[in-house]
Amino acid sequence: MKVYISSTYQDLVDHRAAVDRTLRRMGHDVIGMEQYVAEGSKPVERCKADVRSADVYVIIVAWRFGYVPGRTASPPDGRSITELELQEAQASGRPVLAFLLDPEAPWPPNRVDAMGGAPGAGEDVSRLRSLLGTDYLAGVFRTPDDLSSQVAAAVSAQGLTRHMVDRVLGETSVATPDMNAFAQGTQVNDSTLFSIKQMIQRAGAARALVLQIDDGQRWWSTRLFLLASLLRSLTSVRQVVFCDADGRFLGMASPAAIMDGLASAFPDLDEFARRLRQDVPSVDIERETDRQTNAWNALVSAPMPGVVNPSVPSLGVGIDESTLKVGVRGPLLERWLGERWVGRCIRVDSYDLSMNQVQQIVDSLLPDVPIQRRTKAPDNGYELLVVDRDAFALQLAREWVRSGLPRSPVR
Repeated sequence: MKVYISSTYQDLVDHRAAVDRTLRRMGHDVIGMEQYVAEGSKPVERCKADVRSADVYVIIVAWRFGYVPGRTASPPDGRSITELELQEAQASGRPVLAFLLDPEAPWPPNRVDAMGGAPGAGEDVSRLRSLLGTDYLAGVFRTPDDLSSQVAAAVSAQGLTRHMVDRVLGETSVATPDMNAFAQGTQVNDSTLFSIKQMIQRAGAARALVLQIDDGQRWWSTRLFLLASLLRSLTSVRQVVFCDADGRFLGMASPAAIMDGLASAFPDLDEFARRLRQDVPSVDIERETDRQTNAWNALVSAPMPGVVNPSVPSLGVGIDESTLKVGVRGPLLERWLGERWVGRCIRVDSYDLSMNQVQQIVDSLLPDVPIQRRTKAPDNGYELLVVDRDAFALQLAREWVRSGLPRSPVR
């Protein structure tokens, strides 16, 4: 990862060197004041740009506030370069790792602003320290080695969550334009079959499938039952995740739980499963999709209950789908599925997980953990993910070992 180190320089030169050395041994790319010192300048805009380019922002504060570039401006700006860098990190959404010198640690008086004798000396750095201690879980250090070990652990922990969810989750979604006709009861014919088969192919290797149900206006209960049957037979989908029009999590259930719950609520639907069991299933997506949809059409094709289907007389009595269908809503699904309905998820307001949320995943009683998080562009709403708890924990352990082992720098 790219790590930006922010602090005053002369008073913390040994501490910065220890942190820089440790992070580089771990394979991280470190950006710091040392580069500016070598160039003979530290332009504010260059510092801000480097903060924005970093993956993690580390701020180290002892008892100096640092250079204030806007002191002579009109009107004067009392922020130091260190504080300007902090505000840039906050504005650009960079993770902030804060470290404060222990108030009880021995420190040379000539490195303490308050010892300068001027009125109000030391107030600015005290304000900055108070801000960091209040807004962040700041580490407290005494020596350069103490600081470097704390920074190394914090950066490693931050690296564990960065993009790790994406490497272990499985997800897909049903495209609304493709599935509207099927979801709302249009006859299952060649045109709707094409969209169904496309969806099955997209979902084939996925762990979860996301459905937008829009408070009962988008999906019929009968079509959800057929979808669950196809998912259970033809895909690796373990969970169907339901969301509203804005992408917010409503609940989750497995395809088998959906079929069982709907069959209990609507016993006529169990006839479909019984008919499927009369034939040998196929592992071919085309043939199995055709087999299930043909059985479905035979069941629901009659215009009225009790009317024999003339096109498939051997299958007996058809059922009018309009007498069974109900618009699918979250509260109804919870009622139909009972304890098999998962109504809570981990909600992530930023793009990356916090360490507390990582712990929630590892400690979850569910093998499939639903997560709702903001997209990288906050105005674009939410995305729903399902994380394999056991794979996540294994990846976590591997990343911890990998990130904790020093690596020789590339020569």
